[in-house]
Amino acid sequence: MNATELKQVMRTDLKAAMQAKASEEARLLRTLIAALDNAEAVPGLQDNTGSRAFGDPSGEVARLDLDYSATQALLAKEVQERLSAAQEYEGLGREDQATRLRGEAQLITRYLA
Repeated sequence: MNATELKQVMRTDLKAAMQAKASEEARLLRTLIAALDNAEAVPGLQDNTGSRAFGDPSGEVARLDLDYSATQALLAKEVQERLSAAQEYEGLGREDQATRLRGEAQLITRYLA
């Protein structure tokens, strides 16, 4: 599933999490949707110093279209970052934070196919 489809699934899950008052899951889903949005952003133009009239569409560009492999790679990276941070927290004796991050990683894996 591409990024657009995945974000739609996540938004549906976000709505369900909000209705169930699962605040941690809702926060994580918002974070994942934002990560996908950021990955779709087009790098800025180097020469954007010229002035444009209000509403001039010449500065508009289409967002990147992330395919299945790109979305899976992004999700895998999110899982790995959380597991790595959990390991660091565990080494510092912060089991509560490590457990939270491992739980987040587990939730993200539901979107990995």
